[in-house]
Amino acid sequence: MGYQDDLDDTWGDLAPEQPEDGPRWPIFLGIGVAVLVLLCICSIGGYLAYQEFFAPAEPTRILAVPTTAGQGEVEPGEDENEGGDATIPTVAPEASQSPTSPPTPEVATLPSTTQPPAPTVTLETPTEVAPTETVQTGSAVDAVRLPAPPAIDGSLAEWSAVPAWQSAFLVYQTAGWNGSDDLQASWRLAWDAINLYVGVEVIDDIHVQTQSGNQIFRGDSVDMQIDTNRDGDFGPFLSPDDFQFTLSPGDFGALPPSAFRSQGTSGGQILDAPGGNHVTITAQPTAVGYNVEAAIPWSDLNLAPVEGLVLGLALNANDNDTPGTAVQEVMKSHVATRTLTDPTGWGTLTLR
Repeated sequence: MGYQDDLDDTWGDLAPEQPEDGPRWPIFLGIGVAVLVLLCICSIGGYLAYQEFFAPAEPTRILAVPTTAGQGEVEPGEDENEGGDATIPTVAPEASQSPTSPPTPEVATLPSTTQPPAPTVTLETPTEVAPTETVQTGSAVDAVRLPAPPAIDGSLAEWSAVPAWQSAFLVYQTAGWNGSDDLQASWRLAWDAINLYVGVEVIDDIHVQTQSGNQIFRGDSVDMQIDTNRDGDFGPFLSPDDFQFTLSPGDFGALPPSAFRSQGTSGGQILDAPGGNHVTITAQPTAVGYNVEAAIPWSDLNLAPVEGLVLGLALNANDNDTPGTAVQEVMKSHVATRTLTDPTGWGTLTLR
């Protein structure tokens, strides 16, 4: 044997032993747990960062301040007007209720449970209207046919046999109205083939009238709204067959009695009527107010009257108790649902 064989013999039994292959799953399990822990940490950190920097803010709840009943019905400085100006809708009292009190100023803070209620205004009880015949308050009015026309002189003595109808319902008040109720108006209506006759007795303790034309309503005055084609186009909008006659007693001095005619339009407005009017009118002061007497030609209504004809009608009285001003403070009507531009809220007039 040679030298190389000796080496092989010498070191043959000294070769390092190779380790036996063991199970490897614990290694993989440890790696998996570490990855899961790392993912959890990253998820939590990402959620916190989103909430801090990117999530939308929760909306803030704002408590609405409640308003007092009656607010918003009337804006200061505006009137329930005639002649085409902008109108203000108002809420009329029910027929079985007394008129509403004037609007209460807006509440600026939230009311507490111990806050006392807003004071109410009690309207004065109306005194009896002269003459002493029964004054009616229904919405259906009759006009009596006369064998001879009355004298248009401001005296209502010859009207005593004609039924009277009272404008008893408060349908408008300006924001500055103090709540005093000193206005009453009773109407008597008659007719013949030529005219519709009107006699009105007004009780009013302070007489203020400085206006004429389409501004009459801003002082003490009365007015009539008439729908001449109620059966043909009855609806909540004005049309050219709707008219308004505003009657002024004047100021019993330099300003004479006068009348003004307005007419509806196909667009639902009310404007100065073309051609003016041909109303005969006079007035007299009385110890408690004034009388107005007028003859309104049927030609001003574009109408030929017949017995039994039913028209739409609202009988209204305007009051201003502040001398030197032109402000419609109050309007009363013979029908509680009266508004300026809605004929469905008016009553009726039947020619008897």
